[in-house]
Amino acid sequence: VDGRSALAAPDLELARLLQRTGKRLILAVNKIDSPALEPHIEDFRRLGIAEVLPISAEHGGGVAELLDKLLEMVLTERGSEPLEPEATQMPGEEESPGGRVDRVAIIGRPNVGKSTLLNRITGTTRAIVSPVPGTTRDAVDELVEHNGHTIQLIDTAGIRRKGKTELMAEKLSVIMARKHLQACDVALLVLDASEGVTALDATIAGYAHEGGRSLVIVVNKWDLLSGAPGEVSEGNGMAGRGRAKGRLPREHARYEALVRDKLKFLAYAPVVFVSAASGRGMERLIAAIEQVAAERRKRISTGEMNRFLATIDFERAPVPAARRVRIYYMTQAAVSPPTFILFTDRNVRLHFSYERFLENQIRRAFGFAGSPIWIKTRARSRN
Repeated sequence: VDGRSALAAPDLELARLLQRTGKRLILAVNKIDSPALEPHIEDFRRLGIAEVLPISAEHGGGVAELLDKLLEMVLTERGSEPLEPEATQMPGEEESPGGRVDRVAIIGRPNVGKSTLLNRITGTTRAIVSPVPGTTRDAVDELVEHNGHTIQLIDTAGIRRKGKTELMAEKLSVIMARKHLQACDVALLVLDASEGVTALDATIAGYAHEGGRSLVIVVNKWDLLSGAPGEVSEGNGMAGRGRAKGRLPREHARYEALVRDKLKFLAYAPVVFVSAASGRGMERLIAAIEQVAAERRKRISTGEMNRFLATIDFERAPVPAARRVRIYYMTQAAVSPPTFILFTDRNVRLHFSYERFLENQIRRAFGFAGSPIWIKTRARSRN
């Protein structure tokens, strides 16, 4: 429901209709963008729905709590059994008549070469390319076939820092960019090699990371700094199964170290060096997209996960003894992004060091290159 509007007759009618189904319901009150708006929730309790959660779809507030509640309800319905693959299909995972379509958003600051990159990949000039920053005003979609694999490319207007955008068209383009980012499977974070990683680059990357989108870091305009052909660096996530092969030139290694120092939270993301203007590095970029999309959908059986769990020496985890939990077993509850449920002796949030330690162990064993990994806990009695 719209939290900024009064309770309306259609809301009451729809609530009564849903209540007659006998299903468990959650009332998500949207547009609650600040604590000052939370009193607006009380009016909607008249709908008679027990679970009421405030959210902000635009800014992401409360969405994680909503997903946690949905997952908890599904697990309860299934008696804590691991979810089957078909039960965890996420938006954007549907199959097209000719096979799977991976949705890829091209994101980045204005004038880093996003539209040129789209044009180079698709071989078209559908997006208007101009040296003036911010000339792509809306999202442009293109379907690309590569080795029987279909990619839907979304080129978005450059995301501008809040307060710096004057034109309404640019303000709207920011909103569209974030909406398309939420709908994609893989995000290509485009950087300008001549400018390095800026604070706004890191902020944009954070949108994708926090939203559970897989990422490929694309260092564009590399030919302006070096005549070397485009190469791909693998990222921590490539260290597991399905590792891509590639020789990283010395100058790439030095530049990649700078990128990773600024984007430490994207250690799992591969880095690809390209020139969208000349076409260098395009094949490697497409290969990286395909691999990252496949890793995002990877599913590990519960049996294999628990054999893996038994091999971990948790005494090595850099966590105070008082913050340790006993893990009975774990299961992969979802894909896109890979989501794992730990059944523990206490219903507590894992210490961030403990979670990072476990994530690193999962990546070493199973890969999940380019994809964030979500880890959640659920208490279970010793019996």
